[in-house]
Amino acid sequence: MSVTISIRVDEKIKESIEEMGYKPGEYLKEILIRELKKERARNTLSWLKTHRLKTKGKSTEKQIREDRESR
Repeated sequence: MSVTISIRVDEKIKESIEEMGYKPGEYLKEILIRELKKERARNTLSWLKTHRLKTKGKSTEKQIREDRESR
């Protein structure tokens, strides 16, 4: 199910979007989807940083680097 969201923009903004070859509604929908994905990624990264386990000894990065060098 979809819903309608309306916004007001200057005529110049609408014309700029159309000059780029987009329909304003489709353009804004693409931007909203992209920004929501970015926000979810930021939230996920933040959650992972606060909930990650502390490792003892070598860091994972150091272990991976040593493993690659040993090949």
